[in-house]
Amino acid sequence: MKKSIWIPMLLTVVLQADAPRIDRVTGLVVDKGLEDIKENCTVCHPGGFIVVNGGDRKFWRYKISVMQRGFGLWDLPEDTKARIVDYLSRNYAQKRNVSIDR
Repeated sequence: MKKSIWIPMLLTVVLQADAPRIDRVTGLVVDKGLEDIKENCTVCHPGGFIVVNGGDRKFWRYKISVMQRGFGLWDLPEDTKARIVDYLSRNYAQKRNVSIDR
């Protein structure tokens, strides 16, 4: 093959290797803690609601308390809450621009 074809192919492989895997059901990053998100967050709202938010650990702890006080989220064991906050602050520290189609 020509050299000009190999370079774009190599770039495609390298860029895809760095991209996070996305869960088909929730649209969220596959990572440690996703199962806790599925069991406690996306039972009430889609994953798209999560990705339009973003923040540090303090922000996500606050969001959990808002969901508990105002929207019926049950009490979470501390280890579950810690895994959820770890997951969200690691994967959704910044707001993402999303469209309604995603």
